[in-house]
Amino acid sequence: MIEILIKVAEFVVIFIIGWALGPFLKNKIIKLSKNVQDQGVITFIGSSISVIIRVIFVVIALASVGVDISIIVGSFSALGLGISLALKDNMANVAAGLQILFTKPFQIGDYIQVDESEGVASRIEVMYTTLTTVSNQEVILPNSMIINREVINYSKNKKRRIHIQVPMSLKSNPDVLCGAFKEVVLANDKVLKEEDINVVIEKFDRDYYILGIFCWTSIETYWDALYELNQAVQNKKLEMNIPVPSRMIGIDK
Repeated sequence: MIEILIKVAEFVVIFIIGWALGPFLKNKIIKLSKNVQDQGVITFIGSSISVIIRVIFVVIALASVGVDISIIVGSFSALGLGISLALKDNMANVAAGLQILFTKPFQIGDYIQVDESEGVASRIEVMYTTLTTVSNQEVILPNSMIINREVINYSKNKKRRIHIQVPMSLKSNPDVLCGAFKEVVLANDKVLKEEDINVVIEKFDRDYYILGIFCWTSIETYWDALYELNQAVQNKKLEMNIPVPSRMIGIDK
């Protein structure tokens, strides 16, 4: 009985050490490699090592209680085949994660959009990529979904265009409004003055037309510039007492 208890205790100790060592090594790798430019690769490697360490220690723990290693290896082979068939979507996520790391459609720190989700890519792991939104929420996306969707990477270039649509009554003079709104854009210090600044009529409808405001700003100041311009345009409309269109159905987003 004492010998059995010793073996059980040995199994538990080895199992606990392996289960804790995997995440510990992952965090150490990420911490020691914080100055590496491509953090996505580091995160992926750390996550993979964590899984491998846990599997190895499970095998060692089973061997410590007298389980034949050859049986364990054979069992893992059969189990691996069964798991790969049952979890083919997860295997697709792993393959997609490798594809993301090697093809680099985006990297850690890039601001990206995938379908309706957008945010800063904060982690690229074995099966999932994590985005941090502007509201500081985490969005977990399967890697296979990202590979099979259109990915917009706003961080590839250092500049981003601002596009604001303003519905106007047909009674409003477009020449006057285009000039007034262009002054609003020029007054904003976050707008890149060396780039094109345009205020044009985008669309006509029966009761209104759409003025489109186009300008450029840096990636870092995009959201601040957009919010400031939206407010400044609205203030300008109130200042000029511009009439509101009577019908604005079907305005393109």
